Amino acid sequence: MISLAALVLIAAPAPVAPHPDPSQSPAAAQEGRFALTTAPQSFDPLHADATANQVLQRQVYEGLVEYAPGGPEAGIQGLLAASWEASADGLRWRFTLREDARFHDPAEDPLWEGGSRPVFAQDFVESWLRMADPRQGPRGYWAFEGLILGLDEFRDACSASDAEAEQAWQTAREDGVAGLKALGPRTLELRLHRADPWFLNRLASPYFVAYPAEAVARAGAEFLNQPVGSGPYWLQSWTPGSGAILERVPSWRGQTLPDGRPAASIERLRFRYVAEGSTRTLLFEQGEIDRLPPLQDAFARLMPNGELSEELQERGVVLHQVDVPDLSMLCFNMLDEAVGEIPGDAAGNRQRRLLRQAVALAFPYERWHRVIRNGSWGLPARGFLPPALPDAADTADCPYRREDHEAARAKLAEAGWPAGRGAPQLKLDLGGTDPVNLAIGEMFREAMAEIGLEVLVVPNSWAELSTKMRNGEAQIFLRAWTLDWADPVNLLEIFHGAHLAPGINRCNYVDPGYDRDLDALRNQPAELRGPLLARAVERLNEDLPAIPIDHRKGYLLVQPWLLGVQVHPFDPFPCKYYALGPR
Repeated sequence: MISLAALVLIAAPAPVAPHPDPSQSPAAAQEGRFALTTAPQSFDPLHADATANQVLQRQVYEGLVEYAPGGPEAGIQGLLAASWEASADGLRWRFTLREDARFHDPAEDPLWEGGSRPVFAQDFVESWLRMADPRQGPRGYWAFEGLILGLDEFRDACSASDAEAEQAWQTAREDGVAGLKALGPRTLELRLHRADPWFLNRLASPYFVAYPAEAVARAGAEFLNQPVGSGPYWLQSWTPGSGAILERVPSWRGQTLPDGRPAASIERLRFRYVAEGSTRTLLFEQGEIDRLPPLQDAFARLMPNGELSEELQERGVVLHQVDVPDLSMLCFNMLDEAVGEIPGDAAGNRQRRLLRQAVALAFPYERWHRVIRNGSWGLPARGFLPPALPDAADTADCPYRREDHEAARAKLAEAGWPAGRGAPQLKLDLGGTDPVNLAIGEMFREAMAEIGLEVLVVPNSWAELSTKMRNGEAQIFLRAWTLDWADPVNLLEIFHGAHLAPGINRCNYVDPGYDRDLDALRNQPAELRGPLLARAVERLNEDLPAIPIDHRKGYLLVQPWLLGVQVHPFDPFPCKYYALGPR
């Protein structure tokens, strides 16, 4: 990351010949084979809020910068940006695009003669404007909000009426907005409301990619199935909700990795959604997939005491570990009449807050850690912020994140529901129908029964739960949020009132005081954010729109033939860095 104290020029990695010699790689004609734990639904960057979508999109689209191979300590490097400079106050950034960056259209009847065209600065302008237009249903605008001069105003105009939206688009296409302008074919200027110490990390996230407006115009609503990007792979075939096959773009510009290898040496990538953890484990053991995050079904067998089993060691399987900056939580829909906050109902809201506190005090944390996390791959949460984040130690622990059935019963009695009598039935929506999800449902039902609460457990596919969360139809549900960059505000954003569902605030939590604190936090330098951060977390502790459960530890098993794997907490699936050896 560059210093904001001076003007700095950064260079992108050098290109290499786009066609590696197949004779130099025994496995060049083979394919990488990967299993997804949730169902992918879209190649549209507007839908980059889901992990499975991000994994597929990472292979096709590119932004200005990316995380360099080699882990977090390797920092940020240019991707479509050949170089950039920042003003001393961090409010103006100017990026120069690579001359060899091109979009590639895999269609039989491509958009351009020869199937490709250069990437221009205007492509970033129009891609980001599309993310700002609420009529398009973007799920990633939270990453832009309040940051780029003029972009929120463009969004407001698009929200007013179709006529005003079209006028705003016409003006912005011609001259950008105040803080987002193409100064030439390959020069992009950004002007910010505030200096952001994580700005380059933010730009490396999947919300800031570029793609050609012509591809969107051609496909319309089907753009989510017909991606056109500048990355090393393009879509060969796919079944939404099931899987995809990506093939290497023959004319991609190429890239040299730090160890001298060419990037994107694998010719074909095959992704498939495999819901059952036991099935994923079996596929890995049979050598049919190349990497596996081991979960409950076989963790103790594959990794006794957190180490590789002797069998896996003999096979040459490699174990990678990374601390994932995330939070797993039990979420309440704050619009729900049984558990939420209803405007104008002060007495009922007090009851429901006591109910949420009782649920938190009765949640089976110890059993969750022992059964669901195998006693090892989750760090029990103390509060909402992962401990590795800056300032986390200065925020209060959540006082209700503990198992105390006596205190839970007391909360119910205080609410007027002694031993749960008269309390509303709770409904837990699960994000799967596999044995692990069903075990979670039964675990929660039994724990709540201990304090007299009745729970209806509803199994769903992940797609069904996602739809319910976006529509505000799930009452109680589990959710894990993995940070896109290491800023506490990145996690706290999921409770901001501006991001209500279908945005990232799936709890539908609204507290004007919390929103004001978070807005102020965004504009404060890191050394001055402590009091505001502590107050925002304290509001969450008191209102309890979600219950912090734990922070996952990332374990990854890699087959001996999948080379070049280096885990990164914010770039979990960069297939262009991989290579294949003999199977």
